Amino acid sequence: MEPEKIPAVLRIPRPLQERFYELAREEVSRLLKAIRSVDPRFLEPFEEVVGGAKREPRRVEWRDSVFAIVDGSDTPSIVERIGLKYGLSAAGLKLFRGLEALPEGESFVGEALRGQVHESKEEFLKKLDLVTVYLERRMALGALERADYVVLDGSFFGFRAGCSRVKERKLDWVDPFTHRRFGFVQELIDELVEMTEELLGTGRVFGVVKRVATSAIDGYVGYRYGPDRMLGLSDRSVLMLVTSPGDVVEYSSVFDRPHEVYSLLRSMLEERSGAVSKEVLERDLATAERRFRVQLDSDLIPYEAREKERVERLERLVRLIGSTERAFVRTVESQPPVCVELPRAAPRDLKDLAVTYALETFNPATGLPIALDVVDDLVSLPRGLGSEFVEEVEAELLRRGIDVGSLRAFFSRVNPQKEIE
Repeated sequence: MEPEKIPAVLRIPRPLQERFYELAREEVSRLLKAIRSVDPRFLEPFEEVVGGAKREPRRVEWRDSVFAIVDGSDTPSIVERIGLKYGLSAAGLKLFRGLEALPEGESFVGEALRGQVHESKEEFLKKLDLVTVYLERRMALGALERADYVVLDGSFFGFRAGCSRVKERKLDWVDPFTHRRFGFVQELIDELVEMTEELLGTGRVFGVVKRVATSAIDGYVGYRYGPDRMLGLSDRSVLMLVTSPGDVVEYSSVFDRPHEVYSLLRSMLEERSGAVSKEVLERDLATAERRFRVQLDSDLIPYEAREKERVERLERLVRLIGSTERAFVRTVESQPPVCVELPRAAPRDLKDLAVTYALETFNPATGLPIALDVVDDLVSLPRGLGSEFVEEVEAELLRRGIDVGSLRAFFSRVNPQKEIE
């Protein structure tokens, strides 16, 4: 068996293998006990809230439309050599008429991002993520000329989380499409906001969000029924409990504010127990709204922005993020609902098309649109590619006459040839 094919668990000493299998069985037992102990009555407020938001899908024809599926990937490891960090990023798109792949309908772009040794792993990975999102957005804008609809992998503004840690950092990266140099991360963030607004404005773009971390429904139930009625579950987990295949639930039919506000509220209500007065809940909700705005400011607005500019930028961001909405589509019994994100002001036709597309093209193994899984597989960068990239850099230096002694001296560090997973 080739080394890369050997399961990771078989590469560790046998006593550790047995211990981790034992821990896995213990965790399964704990989870089963927790699941079976849930009183069905605890689901009643969730069934009431979600039941009022369910709608019958209005299926529309999609097979004659051309869809551009856009996805991206970056290396799962960072390789540090010559005092630098290297990360690889890729994005690709594939055109489909319905589910039929179009000939010559693929395009790809790859980039290498270089960082400095003093950067933390988390900061560098965030910068690499932003570059990947930029490549995806740029490809999506170009795809509008060739496709009727563009399907993004992820949320329109999913990139904003964690930007506060890196927005003032140097980037020194050149966009391969426009050849524009981005000196600092904030410049890239500003451009991502501009491109995302442009995509939203077309009315022909929707996203499929694979990883939904929000717990807005739990927070909303805590607000309406009291913190003691919350389950501590994410939205996808809640919806898996109270929906069936074919169900569609729209956030806009549940929430009167951005869902992020209720997700923040849920975190606050976790600290409360027992009966809580309506006045306290209203104060907590107002605090959650303020925190939402503070987070937007911290993540996306330059620290040095003057007060007037800061207010204008913040209001624009609140408007933009409020201009999106989410619909959850339950496609298969064995998987949580698929989250589709759309422009709130999009024509009903786009919303019906996105829901129909999710319901009629799903991969039974994942519940996601199968074309998205195809493109994800095409652009996923394998583990170890970063190491091979740097090894090729070293080999090319040797081929060009740099002697081994100089090379080793130049590459040496406190912990030479270290790879960060």
